Amino acid sequence: MKRQNHTVLEVINLTPESFIIRLDRKDFQFEPGQYVIIRIPDENEGREYSIYSATTDEYLDFLVREIPEGAFSRYLRHLKPGSELNVEGPKGYFILDEKTKKGHSALMIATGTGISPFHSYIKSYPGLNYHIIHGVRFADEAYGRETFDPARFLLCTSRRDEGDYFGRVTYYLKKNPVPTDTICYLCGNSDMIDEVTTILENQGLPLENIRTEVFF
Repeated sequence: MKRQNHTVLEVINLTPESFIIRLDRKDFQFEPGQYVIIRIPDENEGREYSIYSATTDEYLDFLVREIPEGAFSRYLRHLKPGSELNVEGPKGYFILDEKTKKGHSALMIATGTGISPFHSYIKSYPGLNYHIIHGVRFADEAYGRETFDPARFLLCTSRRDEGDYFGRVTYYLKKNPVPTDTICYLCGNSDMIDEVTTILENQGLPLENIRTEVFF
């Protein structure tokens, strides 16, 4: 597994709790949907982050939510350009299947920073036949919304009525059944993935059409 240092180009603040850390690309190759382990150089402890950028970008972006009790995310947020981080990867198999790449209908369901692999999918494969449902607390957490086709993107906000749907993604899915031939990609917290998987199965989707990635 490849492991090398990358230079911090920029830290882009998005909200009081979230940011993008941008690293130089070097010769790093990956499939959209994969993740890496980021470490402080010469330290063994690291964290897993899904790749947010596209395969065509000249840099590597990672979307990070700063955890109040998380020293690692706070460390990343305060890095200066020119600092170095150690990157191991790519890892993981949460990648698009060939049917999806060829235009089969896909539904991508994310909560919070679980939008990261979908952002990489859409930027890397601009011709996909997709719809995205993104569940967040507040509308300012709609990370990368400008990347997605507005007609294919639905924002569910749970704390304030300021998105396209007021409530959790699970509430929306119960009221709006998914066509059974849709290939669904789920990324986010484990509770959401478990509940959404049950909803989709109850609506008649075969389990092989449901792909999941527990993000945190």
